[in-house]
Amino acid sequence: MRRLTLMLLIAILTLLLTGCNPNTMLNYKLDNSLPKLNSVKVIASNTAVGFEWQPVSKKGLDGINIYRTKPNLYAHSTTKELVKIATINSPFASHFVDTGVLQDSYYTYTFTTIRGEYESAHGKVIEVKTLPPLPKVTFFQGVQKATNIIKLIWRPHPDKRVKMYKIERSVNGGKWTWIGTVKNRMMVEYLDKYVQSGNRYQYKVTAVGFDDSYSLPSNILTINAR
Repeated sequence: MRRLTLMLLIAILTLLLTGCNPNTMLNYKLDNSLPKLNSVKVIASNTAVGFEWQPVSKKGLDGINIYRTKPNLYAHSTTKELVKIATINSPFASHFVDTGVLQDSYYTYTFTTIRGEYESAHGKVIEVKTLPPLPKVTFFQGVQKATNIIKLIWRPHPDKRVKMYKIERSVNGGKWTWIGTVKNRMMVEYLDKYVQSGNRYQYKVTAVGFDDSYSLPSNILTINAR
């Protein structure tokens, strides 16, 4: 009995998870008689793209489908493959924010209107480019303070949208590894306490914004540990 109850709970959970999966959204049938959505305002940031349109409630529609290309794949192509990324199941909605984008990247969007299991032809094709990276951190310097400690310092990033700094290190020309985070824009030092004599250490620091945007990496700093 206990095993049967457990299996039933697993089955219910599976159904709930499947219902939340965007890949299982209804496949709409084309209806060319439905009105297209050709008037959409757009604004892009580093890691998000926002849209605004007039609600479709007065046209007797049920909502909106939103389509998008992969980043940079069709930046200068007249032929584009668009994939549905969201369905707005309300005729009163008039805004949408796509947070699944990369900064400094090209995207193409289009919208369709929906009624029941039918959708319109694609509306206006919208070309968008997200904002470029923030400027890099400057005055990045370091000094070995003890046998096992290297101290890194830099200037505070001038952009107040910065929430933290990401510190990366390479040892003897090896792969770059994220070794630490400094969680305040005005805090501009980091102590690497895992240093061994005879190794060559390289460092770079990247500023990270509150919206998870990021700066260009700083100049690479090289220190030969004594």
